[in-house]
Amino acid sequence: MRASPARPPETESVWAAALQATAAVARQADSSEADVLRAVGEGFRRLRVRGSVSMLRGDGLLEVRTRAVSPAIETTLRRLTGLEIAGYRFDPRTVPAYNEVLQSGMARYQASGAATVGQMMPPALRPLLPRIVHLLGDHPVIYAPLLLSGQTLGVLNVTARWLRPEDVGMVAALADHVAIALGHVRSRVQMRAALERERLLNQVAATVSSALELPEVIQRVVRLSAEMTGADVGAITLLSPDGQSLGPPFLHGLPPDARFTPGPPGHGVVWRVVRTRQAVVLDDYPSDPEALPAWVEAGVRRFIGLPLLDGDDVIGAMGLFRLRQGAPFGTEQVEIAQGIARMASIAVRNARLYAEASRRAEESQALIRTARSISASLDLVTVLGIMTDQARDLLRADGSRIHLLDPARNVLKVVVARDRDFEALSSLELEPGAGLAGWVMQRGEPLLSNDPAADPRSVQVPGTPPNEPECLLMAPLTVRQRPAGVMVVTREGRDRPFRHDDLDLLTAFAAQAAVAIENAHLFGQIQSQAARLESEVVERTRDLALSEARYRALVEMSIAGIQQYDRDGRMVYANQAFADMMGMDLADMLGKDLRQLVPATVVPHPADKLQARLRGELPAREVIEAEMVTARGQRVPFLIGISLIADEQGTPQGMTTLFIDISERKALEAALHKERDRIGTILENIGDAVFVTDARGIIEYVNPAWERLNGYHADEAVGQPASLLNSQTHPPEVFADLWQTVLAGRTWRGELVNRRKDGSTYDVALTATPLTDESRAVTSIVSVLYDISAMKEVERLKSQFVSDVSHELRTPLTNIRLYLDLLRGTTDRTKVERYLDTLSRESDRLAYLIDDLLSLSRLDAGAVTPDMRPVDVNRLLGSLVDDRRALATRRGLELTLEWDPALPEAKGDERLLSQVFTNLLTNAMNYTPDQGRITVRTRSENGSDGVWVAAQIQDTGPGIPPEEQPMIFRRFFRGRASRATGAAGTGLGLAICREIIDLHGGRITVESEGIPGKGARFTVWLPVARLD
Repeated sequence: MRASPARPPETESVWAAALQATAAVARQADSSEADVLRAVGEGFRRLRVRGSVSMLRGDGLLEVRTRAVSPAIETTLRRLTGLEIAGYRFDPRTVPAYNEVLQSGMARYQASGAATVGQMMPPALRPLLPRIVHLLGDHPVIYAPLLLSGQTLGVLNVTARWLRPEDVGMVAALADHVAIALGHVRSRVQMRAALERERLLNQVAATVSSALELPEVIQRVVRLSAEMTGADVGAITLLSPDGQSLGPPFLHGLPPDARFTPGPPGHGVVWRVVRTRQAVVLDDYPSDPEALPAWVEAGVRRFIGLPLLDGDDVIGAMGLFRLRQGAPFGTEQVEIAQGIARMASIAVRNARLYAEASRRAEESQALIRTARSISASLDLVTVLGIMTDQARDLLRADGSRIHLLDPARNVLKVVVARDRDFEALSSLELEPGAGLAGWVMQRGEPLLSNDPAADPRSVQVPGTPPNEPECLLMAPLTVRQRPAGVMVVTREGRDRPFRHDDLDLLTAFAAQAAVAIENAHLFGQIQSQAARLESEVVERTRDLALSEARYRALVEMSIAGIQQYDRDGRMVYANQAFADMMGMDLADMLGKDLRQLVPATVVPHPADKLQARLRGELPAREVIEAEMVTARGQRVPFLIGISLIADEQGTPQGMTTLFIDISERKALEAALHKERDRIGTILENIGDAVFVTDARGIIEYVNPAWERLNGYHADEAVGQPASLLNSQTHPPEVFADLWQTVLAGRTWRGELVNRRKDGSTYDVALTATPLTDESRAVTSIVSVLYDISAMKEVERLKSQFVSDVSHELRTPLTNIRLYLDLLRGTTDRTKVERYLDTLSRESDRLAYLIDDLLSLSRLDAGAVTPDMRPVDVNRLLGSLVDDRRALATRRGLELTLEWDPALPEAKGDERLLSQVFTNLLTNAMNYTPDQGRITVRTRSENGSDGVWVAAQIQDTGPGIPPEEQPMIFRRFFRGRASRATGAAGTGLGLAICREIIDLHGGRITVESEGIPGKGARFTVWLPVARLD
């Protein structure tokens, strides 16, 4: 048996030096991955061992990144194999040693590395293995994974004659340090890229906030997205409210000869983006099965498709295109596009964002409180109890509990429960895979079940009521990628179901609970190791360093700003997030006094407040809202959490403050208030009557137009049922159909007859639209009323007109036929003359009626061209009055003319004006009772638009009611007086008058109180004829 080679006496110190060198490089702000790997190689050389680091590539291969041998041996190997060691790649799945380390995540010891070397070599070179082993030597090898936050970066291997299995821990510690160092380097690179992305996205945010109109905002976003990603064409299309079609795209950079449309519903890559809600990146668009031929013909070769999301809803999609043979889009460009897509979504968000922001803020506060709880105590039961309480309170649950895995017995046991069935749950033990908790534990997946009793995987907890309705959420507790337990919250009954947002929040709580479990375990390990031999100090140091790294990573990667002060009020720590928020250099902030960093406008007398808090005069923990002024002078609103730092004896030693930027929440609040004011203004000023009821039909709101239409004041209507307006003229089936439609979530449209407060009725067109909540339950109904009474009256008048015209045509025709028959049957000359006179009058009557219809038809067709000349209105009216004076005398009417001797001539067509005044005089004589008076006046008036000739015809008839006056000049309209007196007419005369006066550029008006005996006064206004 061969004796093990002697270990170098300074091995432990060299291990420590290698760890320190790696950590020192990681702390350098400008160090790179090459610097870290170079430090690892130097550590190997100082340790006089051979070792290498192989990094995992995106294609799954391992690439050797450090030289494992001396330059002389490397040269010999290159000549022998033709291969370079640095940069050599191999598939770890074909090398069992590497595959086992990558799969298990655990370091392993191998007594001989020869076989592994052969497995790494290309098959054609494996015959050279004996010579290579002779050259390198066959020594023990330790392989250790490079793990960072659950991600495998690669594998570190060390080989030396004196290696033993107990060295596995040291190599694993070195691998952890290397992984942490690489993580720091990558974090810095990612941070620089993130800062650049943030700068670009800030430009987009500024653009979005600088405009109010959605099309303008989207067009600007499209332009910036194309410019920032180097795309030839940018496009955004919005999804229709029903989700069935995409609207016309907003485009930038489109060639004049190209046309981009989203494609038929459900077809094309854009619809894939909408359907999957995932980004789609295509380097060869024409080869995609869903490529649209029109887009291919337009030259699209590279494509990024991104969904525009409003919460869980897709509201549209953004597309970026490179034409012809442009370069593929890179990862950074995709990330920039994703950020722009998120900002584009903000432009079309609705009021629900405010509630979502408030809920997120509440969740963030709970997570902050949880983080403080973890940092304040390492007692596992205490921390888990606090987290259980917070999860139950924030999720508004009735019960919460945590199951932890007992590794000795491999069963899940309830360690903390806030539940009415605590005693029954305390005795519950489940094997992994048994029951819903066992399933979540085994699968490592969260679970949402709003009816767990119906789930075949569930088991009945002994001592609890069977099949009791409840809703539950479960999230796995995972520590170092290994299941450690399950966190559960429950709600009694099924009337408050959980949502997926609740599951996400519980998953975040479970992640922090896992951290608490891990920290408690680490703390227990540190306590137990304190009494062990001095030889284990290195291992304990490694565990503590890892724990510190985790805490530091948690704080440094936090999006919240964090800072700490000592008892004297001097800043002793701040993370980079806080420095970025304030626009200050981190080094300039450390060591400064609290009064220099916190303005008195935020916290008056901050140093005094700190001392009072240390003395217990103020709460140890507090959350406030305040504005801070950044180094650039910008005022930023923050949610600030304040918590004291206490030592093991509970004595306060300082203070931690946590800053969360709530600018977006404040902006959303302002936008919500503005939108409410805008909608309120619209409703207050809209002409249509609008009212809102709840799902039971109780009126909640009416606008002023509704009050005017129905005669009720808002105070009288609110709180009353909508049946307040029921005129009892419709069967119950009409209203049953209305309610069935709106309660099903659909809009109802129809016509009803409503009753006003004064008892009068009116015809109305009603549109009732339901408003629903997230569960699609109807919460309110918005109804719009449009008064169609006048429309209905016009329709009735049209029908009456057809009847009247038919009657008026039939009467003279009947008389003509009668007197023709009489004429044929007599030779008496006296009778013949009388019959001929009657025939002449009836034919004239028929001709007048036809002339009216033809006049109106010609006016409608624009076939009447007035012969505009100076007209003496006094002379024209004098002749018309003289012609009718005898008829007026026979009827006992007083007909007078009062003219203005200085009246200027009007500009008009005398024939057409004669027709107007004839109609007005005839109407006045027809509607004025015997012994009445008709007065015709002329005068001139000066107005802002010139001199006018005015002619008035006033009678003492029954008058025209005020409500009829707006309709008096409508065609076919005959008022109440015409129906009461039975006066002949078709309702066309005044309509013809209005048309003729409009042709003259004048106007005709009517004045009447609608009181019998006071009559009506019609005034014709004509422009004065100008002398050339």
